[in-house]
Amino acid sequence: MSEVSDRRGWHIDKGIPIAVLVTVVLLAVSIARDQSKQDERLSLVESSVQTLQQARINDQERTQKTYDELKVDIRRMNEKLDRLLESQYGRD
Repeated sequence: MSEVSDRRGWHIDKGIPIAVLVTVVLLAVSIARDQSKQDERLSLVESSVQTLQQARINDQERTQKTYDELKVDIRRMNEKLDRLLESQYGRD
């Protein structure tokens, strides 16, 4: 009776076909290769994102510098206009 009850539960058969083994190995190799390619693509995307972020920071710094220079120029023009108006209408 014990032999019959042993057959009903889970068991591993020693006669695994070679085709199943080859298929499992090929699937494992294929998955590993695909994972490797995906890691490479992610690395490229990460480096591209870092490059773009650095370029954006540089552009922001350049834009801020130009903006500051424009503000200084406008103040100077305003001062000159004030002096011009004072000299024209201040004498009257």
